[in-house]
Amino acid sequence: MRGLPYLALVAAIIQITLPETKAQSALPSPFEQRVQVEAVRTKHSKIEGGDFDDKKDRVSFTLKFVNTDIKADFPDCKGEFFVLAQSIVDRRALQVLGVEKFSLSLPPRGTSNVTTGEVVSQWDNTGARFGAKYDGWVLIVRDSGGKIVMKKATNPTWLPLAEKLGAVEIKTFFDKALKPVEVR
Repeated sequence: MRGLPYLALVAAIIQITLPETKAQSALPSPFEQRVQVEAVRTKHSKIEGGDFDDKKDRVSFTLKFVNTDIKADFPDCKGEFFVLAQSIVDRRALQVLGVEKFSLSLPPRGTSNVTTGEVVSQWDNTGARFGAKYDGWVLIVRDSGGKIVMKKATNPTWLPLAEKLGAVEIKTFFDKALKPVEVR
């Protein structure tokens, strides 16, 4: 009988030789663990356009990054912030209203604010339906080596698409697979 020490040795060997599981690879990065992000939206809505019920939103954001760690710093990071809209005519169609690219360095216990540019969406959801209405945002932060250290979004279903949003042309409609969609 080999006993308990033998089983512990076999378990240790199996644990060492098994490849990393999906759950292990999905562990949050040190940046995600230590940095808090808050996206504060500034929105100005007006009834504006050719008809009394046409609407126009002017949306901008202030992103506040807070490093909660007392020792670790995060130098030379790059960020991309995408503002998305949903078509009024075809709810499956999305559109990138704007992209803000920025640099970010966070010292220990430091904060940084990023103010995005203003994006405009126009729509009418009564009568002559047209346009796209603000629907949410996606944030990607990369370290100095280009590795993604944080992905956040108002809608978690956009996270798998986050890395590919940079290839989408601004103000063109696309579906959840990032394929172009014609909206009439």
